[in-house]
Amino acid sequence: METFRSTVRLAGPLFLAFLLPCSISPVVAVDYFTDNGYGNPLAVIQHPCAEFYNGKTYVAYQGPHEDPYVCAYDHAAKSWFGPVKAGVNPMGNTPDTSDPKKVDNHGRPALIVDRMGYIHLIFGGHGGEFSFGCNALGTPGKGRQTHVVSEKPGDISAWKVLDNVSPFGTYSQFVKMDDGDIYLFYRHGSHRSDWVYQKSIDDCRSFSSPVSILKHKGQEADPNVQDSWYAWLDKGKGDTITASYVYHPCKSQGHTKERYNGYYMKMNCGDDTWESASGAGLTLPVTKEEADQKTLVYDTFSAKLKSNHGTCHVDDEGNPHLFFRQQNQVLYFRWLGNAWQGPTAIPGGDGDFIVESPKVVRMLLSCDGGVCWWKTTDGGLTWAKESCPLSSTDSSYITTALVRNGRPESRMVVSENSRLQNHLYRRLYLLGDSGPIGRPEEEASNLGELLKDSEFSPPAPGGKIRNQSGDHTPDE
Repeated sequence: METFRSTVRLAGPLFLAFLLPCSISPVVAVDYFTDNGYGNPLAVIQHPCAEFYNGKTYVAYQGPHEDPYVCAYDHAAKSWFGPVKAGVNPMGNTPDTSDPKKVDNHGRPALIVDRMGYIHLIFGGHGGEFSFGCNALGTPGKGRQTHVVSEKPGDISAWKVLDNVSPFGTYSQFVKMDDGDIYLFYRHGSHRSDWVYQKSIDDCRSFSSPVSILKHKGQEADPNVQDSWYAWLDKGKGDTITASYVYHPCKSQGHTKERYNGYYMKMNCGDDTWESASGAGLTLPVTKEEADQKTLVYDTFSAKLKSNHGTCHVDDEGNPHLFFRQQNQVLYFRWLGNAWQGPTAIPGGDGDFIVESPKVVRMLLSCDGGVCWWKTTDGGLTWAKESCPLSSTDSSYITTALVRNGRPESRMVVSENSRLQNHLYRRLYLLGDSGPIGRPEEEASNLGELLKDSEFSPPAPGGKIRNQSGDHTPDE
């Protein structure tokens, strides 16, 4: 069993800037907690990347060389710990490049805390390599899906590898149930692969064999096209798991990034059955034909309008609320018990939302130069912008899914892409209802020798944001 150790950086309480006597320099606070995120260090699809547990929020992200890093914020002490390197991503390169096309990004970490307080990360995969053997559920790609766990509960200072999940994975997602069971969902390979889950009943110390839920297969009408998927899964009401997903017609020749439609289904964990929103039973793995017939929420393929995955949550009645992304807006839907209401468009790039009641929903979305709250009080028929707790005239932002069990002061992790820099290192923010949780600048500055050792390219012409590899880099 491989063990990985790293030096922990212990942070004291956060202070606002103030003057100290004589020659002692003032302590200056900044609103980011680290600046060594790398490439696209965060995304909505690898989730959760952060969890509040036992008074602390643990945050995982992609750092230098695409390796996984972890920070922890102690809410009572108002202090930060880390960043700590928790493992090695086989897809990383040295030196770090400033060319966004050379950064894979698919190996970003997902994080979960088990019942005993141990912290688990899954990272490093973009489908796995041919050298790992036969991938019966898909097509290999590169990297290796890797599982690490903290050596001690609640302690991010040392990590060890647990070789108990398939190496053929990407878009890793953890779902933790009320009884402590943990499901790991992911795509079992590159594009032309099934979506699967592996279940653990012993706090991720072992997992069941992969079970396919979404089927990849060639089209009879056009052998050049394979049915493929992008999915987002989360805990539903009680002992259920929700799945929202979009369709990707993957072409062997003339491949494109195109994704279409929007779908929804749920799992009943008690008997491992799946059903549509209306309760129609589904046969696993679900094919494109059955998905179109029973789980289709929104048809964009007929009009050739591209769509992309969003997130999905349920209200107290168990009815799903979800959104899909389309052309710089998100389209919101909710299930009324017998039909889907929607779509309602909200300006924004990506993000997540909180269902406060069947008719009251708050969305935290990236937008032009900021991250903003939107709210509906009439079940999504109308939306109003509430506030923008993070904004800049010189930056754009990439959001994540919500912090698992997040508190009002720690809802979401956000990455900043600044047009003023000519490298791919990113400032990261832990964002709450009113703004980010800051940190002393000396502790938040972690680039050290990285800028000197990395590759650089010329500054961006015309003031455009450069080096923005995009939250949704196509999976090749």
